[in-house]
Amino acid sequence: MKVRFANNIPTVEEIASLCGGKIFGDGKIKVDSVCTDSREAGEGTMFIAIVGERVDGHNFIKSVIASGAVCALCSRIPEEAGDFPIILVEDTVKALGRLGHNYSMNCRARRIGVTGSVGKTTTKEFIASVLATAGKVWKTEGNFNSTIGLPMSLLTLPDDADFAVLEMGMTGPGEIKLLSDIAEPEIGVITTIGTAHMELLGSRENIAAAKLEIKSSLAADGQLLLCGNEPLLENEWKKDSRVHYFSVDDKTSDYLAYNINSDESGMTFDASCRGKMIYDLEIPAVGKHNVAAALAGVAVGMMLGIDSERIRRGLAAFRSVGFRQQMTDVGGIKIITDCYNASPESMRAAAAVLSTVASHRNGKKIALLGDMLELGNQSPELHYAAGVAFAEAGADMVVSFGERAEKIADGFASLKGEENVMRFPDRSNAIAPAKALFEIMRPGDTLILKASRLIAAERVAEELKKMY
Repeated sequence: MKVRFANNIPTVEEIASLCGGKIFGDGKIKVDSVCTDSREAGEGTMFIAIVGERVDGHNFIKSVIASGAVCALCSRIPEEAGDFPIILVEDTVKALGRLGHNYSMNCRARRIGVTGSVGKTTTKEFIASVLATAGKVWKTEGNFNSTIGLPMSLLTLPDDADFAVLEMGMTGPGEIKLLSDIAEPEIGVITTIGTAHMELLGSRENIAAAKLEIKSSLAADGQLLLCGNEPLLENEWKKDSRVHYFSVDDKTSDYLAYNINSDESGMTFDASCRGKMIYDLEIPAVGKHNVAAALAGVAVGMMLGIDSERIRRGLAAFRSVGFRQQMTDVGGIKIITDCYNASPESMRAAAAVLSTVASHRNGKKIALLGDMLELGNQSPELHYAAGVAFAEAGADMVVSFGERAEKIADGFASLKGEENVMRFPDRSNAIAPAKALFEIMRPGDTLILKASRLIAAERVAEELKKMY
């Protein structure tokens, strides 16, 4: 991971001041970039020595010096350092957080923080698309949503940006608080409270508490936008006057989508926004979960004073990123690749997407479904339930991909029969399921691929496309 400073190029001395470190060596040297991987170190670079579970960055100082790097941020001074400039701190990850926070605070951008169990990135993209109609938008990219990635991202925040949309991920308690402290958002958004991270947090109640940590550094006059159909959040408005709700089905929410319609390429809906109506909104994405993400974009736009016409244009300009609901037509078959990540909630949403898209076609509804990760001891039953959800949504066949996904096949077979299931437990082999799908699919069919990112189920789609 490597980034370049967006605005003024600081000296070692200035970086030490920003992150609360002590300098050993020349503090007048300029630093133009920061990296956490020693292989990316080079001329003008500061290397951050992070102590991980398996690798200690301090052990690579010798190669960092040889690369031409100008300094390192360390929690101890390595023997090999000699007179190489070192900024010494107690904890390099926390120091990086302070650096990202302090360096970026002079930027004028109004900040929006987005977290949630499902839909963070899509919601971030809808918000950014709406805000782009009213000014210059900067947003976190890729997986730069962690305690390392977010502050690294903030070093690239240009001082002329009008809006900054910041995605905040987590693996355990305390992380969203840390990220909120780093970002200091004016508006905080929680998309959902799901079952991802159940392995570490143990319950949805604990997950909700962890997500609500986004309030920790929310401005006193800031606003918090919560999913309105979540019982674990329904009383938050009683505790905090800054809370507002958005929903596609909770009629008490401040921001409500209704008159929702779809075709195979998009959705239309109207929105009630705290008494103001916006009609005929369109998004180029399928599924009520995408309407919910778009509605969050509407709400944030309204909170920041953007008029309805700009909001409408922003939603229409939305484009998905990564392996999220990418649709292609191959040999008359509609292939939906939705493999950025997977959870029980997003599996149910994928089942609805398959049903919606296929309803406008005349063929079979087929799903290739892979393992979901980080579900702890509830993993078997949650995989089984995903299979049931696809059966109930009208899928004609499920192809399981991975060992955990065998339980998805079991759940589907319990309602649709084993004859409508194909099982491929070896996820290292993408060719076998591709060949099997090629044999059974015909023009008019619809295929969706859904799995956690580590499974890389998109490989099956790539192999399948080669066969046409």
